[in-house]
Order: sequence, then structure tokens, then C-alpha cells
Amino acid sequence: MGNKIIAFLKKEIVFVISFILAAASCFFVKPNPGYIKYIDVKVLCLLFAFMTVVAGLRYCGVFDKCAKFLCKLTSSVRTLGIALVFMCFIFSMLITNDVALLTFVPFTIMLLASCGQEKHIIYIVVLQTIAANLGSMLTPMGNPQNLFLYSKMGINALQFCQILLPYTIVSAVVLVICSLFIPRKNLFETEESKKEFFNKPAEAEEKKGLNIFRTVVYLVLFVLCILSVLKIIPAWILAIVVAVCVAAVQFKILFKVDYILLLTFVCFFIFSGNMQNIDFVKNQLQNVVEGREFLCGILSSQIISNVPATLLLYEFSKNTKELLLGVDLGGLGTLIASLASLISYKLYAGSENANGTKFIAVFTLMNLIFIVVLVAAKLIFCCL
Repeated sequence: MGNKIIAFLKKEIVFVISFILAAASCFFVKPNPGYIKYIDVKVLCLLFAFMTVVAGLRYCGVFDKCAKFLCKLTSSVRTLGIALVFMCFIFSMLITNDVALLTFVPFTIMLLASCGQEKHIIYIVVLQTIAANLGSMLTPMGNPQNLFLYSKMGINALQFCQILLPYTIVSAVVLVICSLFIPRKNLFETEESKKEFFNKPAEAEEKKGLNIFRTVVYLVLFVLCILSVLKIIPAWILAIVVAVCVAAVQFKILFKVDYILLLTFVCFFIFSGNMQNIDFVKNQLQNVVEGREFLCGILSSQIISNVPATLLLYEFSKNTKELLLGVDLGGLGTLIASLASLISYKLYAGSENANGTKFIAVFTLMNLIFIVVLVAAKLIFCCL
């Protein structure tokens, strides 16, 4: 029993930290009905829907087929790695960083493991995470903090994109440079491993006809998820539709959802919400934030993540553009600087033979490199 608890704590270390922070903050702001307002139900509904649909698509063998198709187009680990990284970079601009990672990280882990390239999983997934966080900053719909600040800035979408475009270009260049450190070797070690990969049956175990039906259902649900991100379908309706449909066609998929990740988000929402209701914290922020929006955005994001930091700092900010740059670049750094990064870590930690300690070390180092480069770029742009 004790060993199981220790194993759980090691595997779910981020949840444990978030729970401790939320619990500690409750001593300063006693639990009350206002706690409900802290929780972003839309985010939780979207996370639940996407995790469920992605799990279903994986079980139906869709990722297996996509992996084989992509491997036919690429011949080296480097080429494949660059493709996987920039898929996250580009798609995050349209479907948010969270969704891009939920979609492509499981695919990447499965693909590299199937090709016998497990040793490159951590580096490529870390680059994917950085790519999603940086690509998403270009557009208003790329991430939650952008949507919030865009609604407050009184500018059009083109003007918004122009603010972030220089940093997006620098990010793309650095991503390419970092991707060149992926070995330029054959994707498959031997001809036998290549044949084994392409001859490997899909993960799905059901009859072909039933599997096709379920695949179609999951693809339709995936489209509905995208429509929800675009605010065409309310997130709570999406969550109900996904739950009902999946329960009807393949009930066991509902047990493959990472509910601990959802609880992690709830804990962070409670913690950041309580921080905004502690008078001492609010008074300190009043004195510190004004005129230092960029720096405060970066530093506070490292502790409570950039979305809660945005909500916390906006009330005390006089320069929304600087705050926007601060919280977007602040998504780099610690594992909790962007809640989207938690998704990558959780997806990796749940994979076979995962090394969470090594992942965090590589993640922290690469994020430090990117944030130094982009802060330096901002200083240069300010001087031009």
C-alpha cells in the first residue's frame, strides 16, 4: 500500500503540488460559494472532451495509420521531429496550445516508440510543448490569456497579431535551430524493424466494420471540439454530447480519461482565485505591477501559470500590451508557467518507461534558452 502511494506521488507530483497550494490558500480565504467562480468550466469541459475523443481515436487505430503515412514521407528522425514540432506550432494558432498538445503529443510518443526511437521522445515532446506555447501567442484564439486580453484591448485581430508577429518569427527560427540537434539518422534502425512497423496491426481489436463506425463517430466529435474552441458550440454542451456518444459506442473509453489532470486544473484555479482575494497580495500587486507589466507577467507566470497571472495582474495594469507580452513569454520557464505544459508532462509521464525527472530537466533547460532569447529580442525591438 505504501509503495503504491509513493508511486502515485511520484507520477502525479504536479497534482500534489497544486493540491498543496490550493489547500494552503484556503487558510487565508475560507471556502465559500464564491469558489465556484474561480473554476473555468469551459476549459475543463474542453479538456475532458478532447482527452476522451483523442483516447477513442487512438484505440481505433487512427494514430497508427497516420504514423505509417507520415513515416512513408520522412526518412530520418530529424525530418520527422521537425514535422511533429511545427505541427504543434502552426495548429496551436488555430486550435489553442492545449488542444494542439492533446492531439499531437500522444501521437508523437506512440510514433517514436513504434519506430524504436524512444530515446528521442523527451527532446521532441519538449520542443512540441514550447512550439505550442509560442505558436499560440500569435492569434487571439491561440490561448486563454490572449482571448481575455484581446477582449479588453479594443483593437482588431490584425493589429493584435502584429504585436506578437516579431516574437513568433524569432520563435520559429530558434525552433528550427533546436530541431537541428535531433540526429539525422534513419528513422528505422534496421530493415526488419521497418517491415515490422508497417506490418504491425492497428491497436483496435474490434471487427473492421464496427471500428470504422466508431472512428467516424470520434472524427465527428473531434470536429465538434474544434467548433467549440471557435465558440460556435458551448463547451458544456460539447462535454455532454461527447460523454453520451462515447458511452453509447464505447463506454470503456471514458475510463481512459486523465481525470487527475482535470483535478490539477481545478486546484490551480482555486489557488489563483484565492490569491486575488487576499488583501495583502492585492496591495502588494498594486504597488509593484504598474510600469512593470512585462516583468511581472513573466515572473508571476512561473508561480501560478500565465492564465491565472493574466487575470490577477490585469486589474493593476496600465499597459495591456506589455502585460500581453509578459504573460505570453511567461508561458516559458517552469512546468507550471503554462498549464498547457502540464498536459505534455502528464501525457509523457503516463507512457511506458517514462522518466519524469529527465523530462523536467530537459524541459527547464530548453525553456530557459527560449525565454532568454525572446527577452533579448524584446530589448532589441524596443531599441529599434
